[in-house]
Amino acid sequence: MKILMVIDSIVKGGRERRMLELVKALTRPGQDYSIYLVSLTNVIEYDYVHQLPIKLEIIERRSKKDLSVIFKLRKIIKTFEPDVIHSWGSMSSVYLSMVNLFTRNSSFINSTIADAYSWNVFNRLYLRTKLTAPFSRVILANSQAGLKNYKVPRHKAVCIYNGIDLSRFRNLVPADQMERKLLGEPKGNSFIGAMVGAFEDRKDYDTLIKAAVKLCLFNRRAVFFLIGEGSLMNSIKQQVPGELLNSQIYFLGSRNDIESILQIVDVGLLITPCEGISNSIMEYMASGKPVIASREGGTQELVVDGETGFLVDQKRADQIVEKMDLLMKNPGLAKAMGQNGLQRIKKQFDISKMTERYIEVYNKYGRWNARPVKEAQPASYFLKSTN
Repeated sequence: MKILMVIDSIVKGGRERRMLELVKALTRPGQDYSIYLVSLTNVIEYDYVHQLPIKLEIIERRSKKDLSVIFKLRKIIKTFEPDVIHSWGSMSSVYLSMVNLFTRNSSFINSTIADAYSWNVFNRLYLRTKLTAPFSRVILANSQAGLKNYKVPRHKAVCIYNGIDLSRFRNLVPADQMERKLLGEPKGNSFIGAMVGAFEDRKDYDTLIKAAVKLCLFNRRAVFFLIGEGSLMNSIKQQVPGELLNSQIYFLGSRNDIESILQIVDVGLLITPCEGISNSIMEYMASGKPVIASREGGTQELVVDGETGFLVDQKRADQIVEKMDLLMKNPGLAKAMGQNGLQRIKKQFDISKMTERYIEVYNKYGRWNARPVKEAQPASYFLKSTN
């Protein structure tokens, strides 16, 4: 089967990681898939992409409304003759929808939805999803909450949960080495909470920092690793008292050794306005760690409150402190929740299960099973959403 995948960029993000995990699974020995991957920017933050057995092409947009992209994609489709066209980004979906005006390839699978916000028609992502829906054979999301909040028509809606490759958590750097590398000394009785996520508006580091500072000031055992980069990192760092910075609260930047770091972590945190299915949370659970996360969006489909961790309300730093303190004082509870989370990952969120679901969709909606797409709109209709 020949699959054309188009994505806006290959930066370090949940959507990009999900796509590449699928590509790796589809191109393993014994699989019969030919992958042609197109990125609409030359930003590639996952270096291993170049080692994958796929065709990779960069089509850089000269402007936000670069119509030449349409004809370049059309040429690729004509030459490659894909059985499935799979878009992984909002602009990718816009361009492929316009290409469909000329090719009428109704095997177009649209994976624009990667969150679960309750948007309205004035939001760019929501609008693009609506505009490209008529050309899409299927609209995929990684959570039921995402499908619901984007109001996807039921006959086109498909939910495929993220999957995680558990082999990533083998053959890691020894825990004692990670302790010395990150803390400068053995961990001792420190209780470490970690949050992996970009320092951008889509993550609520403000609330987390309030909780971290409060807990650290009255409990010297508390330690926090904040892992990621972004435009808000410096402003967040300025909220940390000097005596806590690099003694109890650590900003670790972007890392390629998350799996090794999580060995010495006691609880994984994700405090955000809303999520689809978070790769960070899945990594915490795959490492056997309990989770404290915001009670919004698809997180409620991943974390079982009181069983694999705790869900907290928006902007409630006090609840984060309370749950961290509870786990710190009850190591047996923390261990049990972590093991429950690991078993949940193995049963429902393993990479093999995600791959199987995508293959089912490809087989069902591939070119040989395609039916004509209705409700087409003129190309000019889409350009209104690209500003």
